[in-house]
Amino acid sequence: MKTKFFLFALSFTLFFTSCSSDDDTSDNPDDVSLVGTWRLTSASGAFPVDLDMNGSASTNILEELPCFKDVITVNADNTYSQDVTEIIVDIDITVQPPVITADCTDAMLTQTGTWTLEEDQLTFTPAGMDPKTVTITLTETTLSFTDNVESFDNVALVFTRQ
Repeated sequence: MKTKFFLFALSFTLFFTSCSSDDDTSDNPDDVSLVGTWRLTSASGAFPVDLDMNGSASTNILEELPCFKDVITVNADNTYSQDVTEIIVDIDITVQPPVITADCTDAMLTQTGTWTLEEDQLTFTPAGMDPKTVTITLTETTLSFTDNVESFDNVALVFTRQ
């Protein structure tokens, strides 16, 4: 089965749940602002995949798909925009375990919407979609979360402030 898979859907989905960060957090979480530009710097899956079919599987999705880019700009007026690389995912379910491969296209996709943050509860509402609330870990330099993503199971993401 071959599917056109928009990675903003992947990373948007991934942009929601908590995981820990090695960075120090402020004593007062209200002192750390979500406003800014965030670039995806780590995406770790629950199981190893060989997306680039080089014979070496890894849980590091960005290592397997280095062409993938994801940048989220969070604005003070409670809007955001997210630019991500479009990818094509191919899942061969005729073998066990299923083989998942992926490749980037030349397209960058943009998603916009609104957001709210109350303590560690982040709610994003993409334009034309239902809102989603997740628990995040936020420091001055990193935004971290984990989510269950179609074809990849649980994926932990780390975005770094630009």
